[in-house]
Amino acid sequence: MKKKKKIIIAIISIIIIFAIIGIRYAVSVKAKPVSVKVETVTKKDLINTISVSGTIVANDSQEIFLSPTQKVINIFVEENQRVKNGDRLLKLDTAELEYSLQKGQINLSMAKKDLEKLRDAENDSTKTTLENSVIQAELNLESAEVKYIEAKRKQELNEKLYEEGYLSKDELNSFEITLKDLENNMKNAEIVLQNAHVALDNFLNPEDNIFRQSKQIEIAQTDIANLNKNITDSVLKSNINGTIVRLDAKEGQYPVQGDMIVIQDLSCYKLKVSVSQYDAIGLEIDQEATIKIKGLDKEYKGKVKKIAQTAIVEMSGGNLETKVEVEIVIDNPDDKIKTGYEADADITLDERRNIAAVNFDAVQKDLDGKKFVFIVEDNIVKKKYVKTGLESDFDIEVISGLKEGESYIANIPTELEEGDTIIVNGGM
Repeated sequence: MKKKKKIIIAIISIIIIFAIIGIRYAVSVKAKPVSVKVETVTKKDLINTISVSGTIVANDSQEIFLSPTQKVINIFVEENQRVKNGDRLLKLDTAELEYSLQKGQINLSMAKKDLEKLRDAENDSTKTTLENSVIQAELNLESAEVKYIEAKRKQELNEKLYEEGYLSKDELNSFEITLKDLENNMKNAEIVLQNAHVALDNFLNPEDNIFRQSKQIEIAQTDIANLNKNITDSVLKSNINGTIVRLDAKEGQYPVQGDMIVIQDLSCYKLKVSVSQYDAIGLEIDQEATIKIKGLDKEYKGKVKKIAQTAIVEMSGGNLETKVEVEIVIDNPDDKIKTGYEADADITLDERRNIAAVNFDAVQKDLDGKKFVFIVEDNIVKKKYVKTGLESDFDIEVISGLKEGESYIANIPTELEEGDTIIVNGGM
């Protein structure tokens, strides 16, 4: 038992010895001066930019899709030709439209005459004719019913005679056909009488029919107006000033699906980009941009000229991202630029000249979120709280807390704390 106690005491003693050694080592390491780089607050030009990518588009564009149902009769322009707003481009065949227009005008004329008849409720001769038609239809139905009933009675007698052998099968079938004809005549007489009643009722109560006929006339007039418009529109015209960059039409041929005419205003070029919501917040009209078209060595200058009023949601890298469409007008275009080219741009959100700035990584935050930098006094590290402004990729503006010419620690070792002893390693 005593032996076990001695072992435990020995183990505890060893642990204490190692702990003391570790503490002394840590203290010695901490006491060892840390090597840091010290810089001086200087005046700099700071620029805050965002990088975006997009596609070159024309200042304005018009796309005309050609219908495969209309043959091209005349072409008045050529590809790469400049045109003005209102210039004729080509003429399409209107023969079918003109035929439909003529037929529609005839139908409209007839519809108007039918409307006049419906409104002529005082026409006694028409009324008499319709009433006589009803009477005649009633008499015809009565006669057809009598003949059918009589024939049906005779057919029942003929069936008995056939069963007793006095009539042949052919004779019986002949009588059955006659009975069927009489039945059909009776049904037709019923239909004629029904139609006669409807015609008389319509004449005596014309309001609904007049309304329907009036609407039919309105429809016919709308169709005619639409046909006239289509005939006029068969002479295709340019709606903008620009250059014809695509012309698929051929005289005397029907266009195929997808054929079109494209006119572009190439008086200036624009870079169309989508900017993330985070970056778009800082965008303003007339902000400057540097544009680099892929494959070209030259840099182009431009300005933000349009910022969409609403954001859109796009799929980006498998995630949904909110973006804003922006247009940048290129200030110095040349003949190397073409619509559809891909390009990158750096948009300057903010720029400040000759301001006090420090290295971006030199600014730290304490637990309360206050910003500070480390300075050196008599080789001892001290905190100095600062107020910052514009940030760039490498530098940050110092509004207060440090002045031009004052020194600060540029590189911050992970273990550096206020009160540490340091060794300045260059930079001064």
